[in-house]
Amino acid sequence: MVWLSRQPRAFYVQVIILSVFLASPTFRKQLTQTWCKLAQIHRTSKACDQKLSTTLLSPSKALVSLKLSSTSRAIPSTIQTKPSSPVFPTELVTDSCPVNRINDPSEWQLETTDDFTTTRYVGDEMQSQCPFSGSKQFAQSSVNNSGMDGRLVYKDIPQLRCPNYSSAQPFEEMPTPKSYPVVGTTLTLMAFGGAAHLHEYCDSRHKELGPIYREKLGPTECVFIADSSMVQKVYSNEGRFPNHMVPEAWTIYNEITGVKRGLFFMDGPEWERRRKGMNKVFLAQPIISEYTESFNEVVTDVLNKWSSLVESNKDENGRSGLLTQLERELYNWSIESLSTMIFGRRLGCVETSHDLRYKTHKMDQVHLFVQCVQQLFVESAKMTLLPARLAQRFNLPVWQRFMEAADQALRLARSYVEENVKAAQDDPENGSRGVLEMLLAQPQIDQEELIRIIVDLFLAAADTTSHATQWALYLLSKNPEYQEKILKQVESVVGKNGTVREEHLKHFTLVKGVIKETLRLYPVAPFISRKLDRDIVLGGYQIPANTLLAISLYTTGRDEKYWTDAKSFKPERWVREESNKKIINSHASLPFGLGIRSCVGRRVAEVQMQFLLSRIIQKFYFEPGNKEDIGIKLRMITTPESPIHLRLVERSAV
Repeated sequence: MVWLSRQPRAFYVQVIILSVFLASPTFRKQLTQTWCKLAQIHRTSKACDQKLSTTLLSPSKALVSLKLSSTSRAIPSTIQTKPSSPVFPTELVTDSCPVNRINDPSEWQLETTDDFTTTRYVGDEMQSQCPFSGSKQFAQSSVNNSGMDGRLVYKDIPQLRCPNYSSAQPFEEMPTPKSYPVVGTTLTLMAFGGAAHLHEYCDSRHKELGPIYREKLGPTECVFIADSSMVQKVYSNEGRFPNHMVPEAWTIYNEITGVKRGLFFMDGPEWERRRKGMNKVFLAQPIISEYTESFNEVVTDVLNKWSSLVESNKDENGRSGLLTQLERELYNWSIESLSTMIFGRRLGCVETSHDLRYKTHKMDQVHLFVQCVQQLFVESAKMTLLPARLAQRFNLPVWQRFMEAADQALRLARSYVEENVKAAQDDPENGSRGVLEMLLAQPQIDQEELIRIIVDLFLAAADTTSHATQWALYLLSKNPEYQEKILKQVESVVGKNGTVREEHLKHFTLVKGVIKETLRLYPVAPFISRKLDRDIVLGGYQIPANTLLAISLYTTGRDEKYWTDAKSFKPERWVREESNKKIINSHASLPFGLGIRSCVGRRVAEVQMQFLLSRIIQKFYFEPGNKEDIGIKLRMITTPESPIHLRLVERSAV
């Protein structure tokens, strides 16, 4: 179509004359209308942005009228054919979009969606799931008749622009804050506290400029979005291979060191292939269930250790002592829990010795790993404004610290993963079987690639799960009435001092509400980035393909438009009762993301947090140990501005 649109007007005249001689009389009128439409597209370059009603001609003289919507690759269900005319291979010509053999099942794939995971079927698999006919019942109606939640997608069709793209306001007219030559808006951001308070800065910009605006922060121009309907539209257009932004510093590090990384750094078919293998393990509830008892054992050791800590830290009045290293303790719990699932054995992070000076070499390594991961995120955040390429070229101190932290963290994580891979291969019968062995058994993934994936999984999971749990405990300490409500719910299920098991978790609706409410107010990642492979319209503005989009979760999670009493901690808003069904806006709080690139460890993290929260409330009553409220300091993820302290009191002593 692009080639046709570039031809001189005389070309169209010749084609029409030739068509009149070659075609039968009954088709002259239709052919003339078709080519006139093409000529109109040539005259009006923007016409291809609108919805097209295109005439298709098949060898059997069957006429098919098809409305094309460029916002989706799915063929709509409203396809009309003459009742007695079969649909044969045809050619549809629109703006750069040739579709041949439109009714051939081999040209299509079936997509089905289950909450956060999309599965694709092709060929025989698709036919078995959704019988596909070469007649008038192909397209979405086949999916509807099969009772599946999905859509038929043409595998190779290029994306058209979305409807009304040309009539939307230009990208350049989108609201943008006032900036200054050379420094841009950097000084304003620095007044908010720099990159560490980017979430607050962007929140203020949304209040000033609206739910969508664009701004160049440092070297990167980005469109910020804080509207649930726009968020939904972004996810519905992310395509088969969702693309997100990788921090420039990490990309440069990988380039200069030659280090290949895991899922977070993969895109396209490679990412899809590896992600499917990980989904089968980390999103499969039956597999997660195999390790819940191990998760529970880790929690038991954590709580026993905390009992010893607070007993030894009592003040002069005999009051229960403070737990002052909550962040480190939760890091140890998170890494230990993940280790039991991946490797099928304990790492030794949760040390239960009463001699607090006792530390093994392994514990020292774990603590060093934790420090390196924290430093890695801190320095990455600092290079939000300062171009990482510039920092690397001049070997600035921020780059030196980043490199040292990355080297150490990857070395420590890799050494432990390699050690356990070797142990699994040398003695597969020894100990419990971790998911590592399941992944090693997959023929499509080699050992080196698996090591990279597991290393990055530890880097991500340790930081995110521990901080999400830390914020939950902080909010519960500030709102002690919910501790008592949770205790009452737990005891109604397991009895007083009963043991919490996996089968009990589904009844702890308030615990689940605490987790969701915590992540609404303190999303682990306050922004989710996407780059779409197609043009779309958001908020009435043109968004060209490959524009960096940032979903402002911190802002939508605290917006009164979506939440009653938005800044208050109210876990009951997530409990599914008739009175609450219409309160929740599903796209205003997406702490784990959405779609096929959502957090692969979501279900594991939720189970781990449910065990810890329900059992700590069984054992302790706790209150805040800080005199003042704790704010957020952003270092890629939301972390406390100052260490959170808890004063724990054993319930048996009350």
